[in-house]
Amino acid sequence: MGEATQHTTGKADAAEPTADVLASYRDKPFHIYVIDRVLRDQLKVILEALKFSNVTVHKTPLAYFENARALGQLLLTREGVFLINPPSHAVSPGSKMRIPKELPEYFETVKLVVGNTRRDVMQTLAKCVPVFTDIHFSQKRENTLITLAQYGVSGAFILQKLESLSGLAPKMREIRAKEQLMERYREVRDYLAEYLPHKEGRLEELKERQEERELSERKAEADKWMRAGHEARAGGDWERAVQCFSKAIEIYPRDPAAYMESGRTYVRLKRYPKALMRFAQAEEVAEGSPEPNKEIGMVRVLQAQERLRSGDSPNEPEVMQLLNDAMTNFQRALDKAAAIKPLDEEDSRQRDVEAVTRIAGELMKVDLKSTLGKGHPTVKQLGAMAREAFNRVANTEMDELPAGQLIFLGLAAIDERNFTEAERLLFKAARDEGHFAEACNEIIYMGTLVRKLEGPLRAIDIYNRLLELDPPNKAAVNFNLAVAYAVEHKDLESAGAIVRGLMLEPSLAQNEMFYKNHQLYQVLETVVDIFDTVAAMQKRTTVPELARRTVHFQERLERHIAAGQNKDALVLAYNLARKIPEFFDNEAILADKTIAEFLQSRVTMCRSAGKESLTWLAGFLEEFLERRKSAGYSKRLIAFSRFKMEALKVLERGGESNEAAFFFTKAVMAHPEYTQAVELYASEESMRLAREVHDALRYVDVGKVRG
Repeated sequence: MGEATQHTTGKADAAEPTADVLASYRDKPFHIYVIDRVLRDQLKVILEALKFSNVTVHKTPLAYFENARALGQLLLTREGVFLINPPSHAVSPGSKMRIPKELPEYFETVKLVVGNTRRDVMQTLAKCVPVFTDIHFSQKRENTLITLAQYGVSGAFILQKLESLSGLAPKMREIRAKEQLMERYREVRDYLAEYLPHKEGRLEELKERQEERELSERKAEADKWMRAGHEARAGGDWERAVQCFSKAIEIYPRDPAAYMESGRTYVRLKRYPKALMRFAQAEEVAEGSPEPNKEIGMVRVLQAQERLRSGDSPNEPEVMQLLNDAMTNFQRALDKAAAIKPLDEEDSRQRDVEAVTRIAGELMKVDLKSTLGKGHPTVKQLGAMAREAFNRVANTEMDELPAGQLIFLGLAAIDERNFTEAERLLFKAARDEGHFAEACNEIIYMGTLVRKLEGPLRAIDIYNRLLELDPPNKAAVNFNLAVAYAVEHKDLESAGAIVRGLMLEPSLAQNEMFYKNHQLYQVLETVVDIFDTVAAMQKRTTVPELARRTVHFQERLERHIAAGQNKDALVLAYNLARKIPEFFDNEAILADKTIAEFLQSRVTMCRSAGKESLTWLAGFLEEFLERRKSAGYSKRLIAFSRFKMEALKVLERGGESNEAAFFFTKAVMAHPEYTQAVELYASEESMRLAREVHDALRYVDVGKVRG
């Protein structure tokens, strides 16, 4: 070990605000074990100026491992505070390469030296206070302190890096050196005043912060796995989802959400024992949450329903045991919901009322009637349980019930098959912004039951009314609307609705539930085939200039009419009649009711205007209208033109493509033979819509539809 020089006196400085704080520590031994010569000399002068009377400066070996071993020996034989500044690099014995070393690595080496003795390693290393300069000192100090706490080190003096004086003239260098010393003096003084009085409790504080940091890091990592699990589940990869949620639990077992999502995924896979295990674990982690018990009850219902479908009687002991367990857990969930307290004094929400209302509403949707029958005791018990829980928290004296309670009452009305009352309550609840999405979801649920129990027409009305509210889940509404239209054998509307839904949310077709409604298969197959044909034809069709001009002027005329620009429309019709009269002989123009009805309404006005040009136009239009009466154009072409016109109207007023696609899909469904007509491919707007629809349909698994 190197020699040591002891200094027992120091040059006093002017009185400082921290003098009283440091007074009781001036006899404490201080050891300067600093490899940086300039910093070592500065610390020596500063401690003398601060009147510390027992300061020792130790020689420090330059070699990294020898330096660490020497410090370890000093720590074993000396008491006091060790201000240390170790080598920043080690030299590889073989290659002489300089290998950067961080502070934790250095202390790990010192720990090995101390650990070979019977001394308490943490207590021994706690004497050390690393002192070093770093340009990022303010950002690194917190991280450094927390990292070193594992070695018992509770403080670190991370000083600002001072500018180099090597380029200055001798006189200026001397002046700046004194100034830098004073800057360093103030830093060290303030660090000592902070460190010495609080040293004893600082280590525990740092350990707590380290635990908090580790928890935060683990939580962030677990959240990544949770997101991956949700993505896998959305893509139908249920096994991958299970693995992701299990990884999240392993990394951060305190989060009940991971257990819940894992359990729900197991339910989807029908692995009920594992689902129950996860929900039970969630109950342990989040004792006050009603969700685990609710989910346990749901699983027990599913298990009972499976036994009933396999032939067991509703009164079999095993079935009744499952149902009783379900009821017990449902009641626990409601009791826990009722016990939920406000988050704080400023939380004005009735969180217990909201929770009870929500869970009671979910219980109303548990379908036991179809398997047990309306008169089964469990069916009656479940309904009574939900209503009783709701009645305990509902404020029946209020003139206007909160939206959450309206939703519950709506679900209760659905349970009683009173769909008129349910519709009134749920649409009223939808006026509340905070419950809008929830109310919309329950309206979709109601629509499904209405379709099955009362027929598709009323369901269609409900879904169309809901779409007028611009719900957040428009894709799901359109899907259910398409099913209802298909059941009613309105294939054009069904096709339009399903395309609109897929354009809103293409991933809709990746959900397995998309293929559960066989009523949609024929419509889906037809739509996919038609737009596949259009896509193929578009690639190989060369549009003649005459057809392109005809379609261009037709759409231009239609736009003027749709926008109410009657004068512009009439001027265009006159110019076409004068310059391209054959335009009015085209089958698509003859079949276009929008154009024909407009021209019919202008004939009398033109004839009575008293202008030769308009009189001539009136005669031309009358001849056109007569030819139209005897023309043998297809009625399907009329429908195509009408729906295409509606699509153009949507685009003209700046509407969304999915709405225009609704009408365009109806157009090609009304006249599928028109996919062979060159005029279809002459319309840029039509082809743009066709490409967008084709892109949305590419997610449809045609094999499942045709299977």
